[in-house]
Amino acid sequence: MATEDSALPAMRISDEDRDNAAVVLNRAVADGRLTWTEHAERLELVYAARTAADLGPVLADLHLPAPATRAPKRVSAVFSKILSAPDGTGPVRVNAVFGAAVVDLRSARPGAEIELAASSMFGKVELTVPADAVVIDEGGAVFGKRRTPSAPTGAPGAVIRLTGRNVFGKLVVRRG
Repeated sequence: MATEDSALPAMRISDEDRDNAAVVLNRAVADGRLTWTEHAERLELVYAARTAADLGPVLADLHLPAPATRAPKRVSAVFSKILSAPDGTGPVRVNAVFGAAVVDLRSARPGAEIELAASSMFGKVELTVPADAVVIDEGGAVFGKRRTPSAPTGAPGAVIRLTGRNVFGKLVVRRG
């Protein structure tokens, strides 16, 4: 059943639907497509929404690009040092065990979203990102260290989402 005002169904939405809409808003503010004020206003509307028709106008102008379906580029350094410069368009998996993996992501274009899983065990992962990149670190460390740069000044470029775990290891992100 649809309302007269909208083609969206008038069915009630779940908390998971609201949380998914909040993720879209979070990515939009990280990409620079929304200001923090707009984000707060829209987030309030998302959590007040009861139907899909209520969510439609809040998200209509924020469609995200289709997720990459490519296999991740893998970089592995075991008792060695590896230098790599992936093309900056797809997911990347980096692993350093008693070694060092040096990854150059300066080719990442503004607006691109790169998922990078960076893990080390008694090793080191060094990432070089574009000067305007937004780096979001969602990883962790156990007896290790993770250092990421502060937010860029000016217009944001590529969004790099870091995951992974450093165990007696280190992750360092530098702006190029």
